[in-house]
Amino acid sequence: MLMDTMLNTIFATKVGMSQAWSEDGKRLPITKLQVADNIVLSKKVTQDALTTIEVGYGNKKLKNVQKPLREQIKKSGFSFGVKQIKGVKATIAEGSEDALAAGTTLNVSDILTVGDVVTVQGTTKGRGFAGAMKRHGFHGGPKTHGQSDRARAVGSIGSGTTPGRVWHGKRMPGHYGVETKTVSGLVVVHIDADKKEVWLSGPVPGFRTSTVAITKTGVSKDIKLKGQS
Repeated sequence: MLMDTMLNTIFATKVGMSQAWSEDGKRLPITKLQVADNIVLSKKVTQDALTTIEVGYGNKKLKNVQKPLREQIKKSGFSFGVKQIKGVKATIAEGSEDALAAGTTLNVSDILTVGDVVTVQGTTKGRGFAGAMKRHGFHGGPKTHGQSDRARAVGSIGSGTTPGRVWHGKRMPGHYGVETKTVSGLVVVHIDADKKEVWLSGPVPGFRTSTVAITKTGVSKDIKLKGQS
């Protein structure tokens, strides 16, 4: 455990959804995530007295990484490449400046424990071009009075004389999905250190195999699955 540091974020890959039962027999929706080792590539102290840790995630052949990044990875002591690099804020206690140095490997047990309340940020599924009913939840027009072909139409989008135009931001059909979304209040209900797997109590944005960021909130809940010691 990185006891002298305050690093609250780790990156994981979404595996899929399942279900589990708590000790009192309540059924819980579960999202399974694979947490491969996160690697520290660099560390920089910013003006707000926090330390920005550059974390790499996802294995990739080193020869397929761009040359400047490839050299940085080599200097950090790693022989493999990464798919994504993100900056994460961390607080490092006095006297432990060597913690989270370049070349450090972060395991899931270094960041998360069972019962932690977390927020998860990911990119939603892409749904292509969608109408207003699917994209914004419109109810549609009346299905009577001769409107046989207008049931799913948007309807009026503005008056003619004043303002004489369509306001910016008007909810209309368009591209739907592929947006950054954050889900709060999920609880870590199970951690398998051997398989590097984490179970969260609820849905997580994104498609299967997509990368998400799991951030601890500092709050914990007493939760135990059925049959869990």
